Amino acid sequence: MLRALDLRATVTGDVLFDGLALTVGDGERVGLIGRNGAGKTTLLRLLAGLARPERGNVVRPPRVGYLPQEPPGPELTLERLLSGEPWDTGRELARLEERLPDELEAYGEALARFEALGGWALQAQLDTARAALGIGHLPLDAPLGALSGGEAARALLAGVLLARPQALLLDEPTNHLDLDGLAWLEEYLGAFTGSLLVVSHDRRFLDATVQRIVELEGGALEAYEGGYTAYREAKARRRERMEELHEAQEKRRRRLQSDIASTRGFARRSERTASGLGADKQKRYAKKVARKALSRERRLQREMDGEEWARLPREQGALKVTLAGDGSRRLLAALRDVSVRTLRDVELTVHGGERIAVTGPNGSGKSTLLSLLAGRLEPDAGAVERPAPAAYLPQTPEALPLDATAVAYLRSRSAATETEARRLLGHFGLEGDAALKPLGRLSPGERSRTSIAAMVAARAELLLLDEPTNHLDLPSLEVLERALRDYPGAIVVASHDRAFLDGLGVTRHVRL
Repeated sequence: MLRALDLRATVTGDVLFDGLALTVGDGERVGLIGRNGAGKTTLLRLLAGLARPERGNVVRPPRVGYLPQEPPGPELTLERLLSGEPWDTGRELARLEERLPDELEAYGEALARFEALGGWALQAQLDTARAALGIGHLPLDAPLGALSGGEAARALLAGVLLARPQALLLDEPTNHLDLDGLAWLEEYLGAFTGSLLVVSHDRRFLDATVQRIVELEGGALEAYEGGYTAYREAKARRRERMEELHEAQEKRRRRLQSDIASTRGFARRSERTASGLGADKQKRYAKKVARKALSRERRLQREMDGEEWARLPREQGALKVTLAGDGSRRLLAALRDVSVRTLRDVELTVHGGERIAVTGPNGSGKSTLLSLLAGRLEPDAGAVERPAPAAYLPQTPEALPLDATAVAYLRSRSAATETEARRLLGHFGLEGDAALKPLGRLSPGERSRTSIAAMVAARAELLLLDEPTNHLDLPSLEVLERALRDYPGAIVVASHDRAFLDGLGVTRHVRL
């Protein structure tokens, strides 16, 4: 069981949450959602024991598996991640095997322990996981820093899951997974018997894996039963009820304020027109009526300030996306018998208005194909035609110039002035000093938003999107999805997000 009580955390002086409480029971699977910057990763780190809260405490089991969005160190290996008695015994068994027959008795004892601990079943799980995650070709002692970003993320995921944790804390585990990897992960988590808390933007994945959604918003957690679809429906119903109650209370407030104003006006007129022998009595009565109006006004204010007064959720600034494109059906790009890296003899044409989904296992060449269309890579054989400019959204932060500021990067990808660049970045939550930070110092979500802002500024007829949903929060993802549906130009997208592809209205699938 995971339990947090009265947690307080701040970042650079800003309070993320204060008095936060959360319980995830044994065998319970919970999805944690919220906007970028709400504090989801901070909460996971506190629960994992990697950071200390400013106040409050956390109760956790002895073995907690924590998956960060980015690998924690380049020297880390999958072998080192596989900690625990069964894995330690397996390594001891391998060492003793090299010294046979001299260590025959010790080898027999280690073998018996390994079998009793379920070591062979664990080894089979590891082999299955490595194959499903596309890392079966990597040696167990390969440093994560020597691998590609996707390989390192998948190796880290395998190590965290198979270290026999009693609780799992997963921060965007579906990033860098293909459909086979997603299917394996969903099946694995379905059989996991410990506590699970997972942050994910993948709506289909959340529907398949969790029993409860908790939303972190405004420093507080709101719980909803079921997966993401049930959460959206329940939240819509909750807001509808809140709007009805709010409107009823607003009508009552307006009526009471009108009555108070009428009473106060009557008191003023009575005091102003008091004359003759009864003037003093009239003035005393007018003051009594005025005090009554003031008392009713204060009572109304206390009621409005109370917890029972309905308040509509604060509307966050929406992610504003406006995309260009003239809607013509002319040829925008083509690959003619192209071969490079893992791609062989590829033929592909892209016309205006098309929605092309590029799918295939990790390593099949999806990013390579997009790089060819974007002009970032030239083929070894064949030809690439690019009659129209394209805007390219890379998959990984490594594809960005990490020393450049967000403003400088956006201007390098468009004709925007500095003022225009800063205004556009502001729409994506990068305001003030954040827009002047080097990209390497921004969070994965902020880098994704910067890339999308650059794509918007380019105003191209062809969009090339490589896993565009990675690191976006769900509200931003849904706004981007709506904008892409309305985009009149062509889109070529590599994505494992099934709900995103369904919502995009894909017209053609290209499997590599």
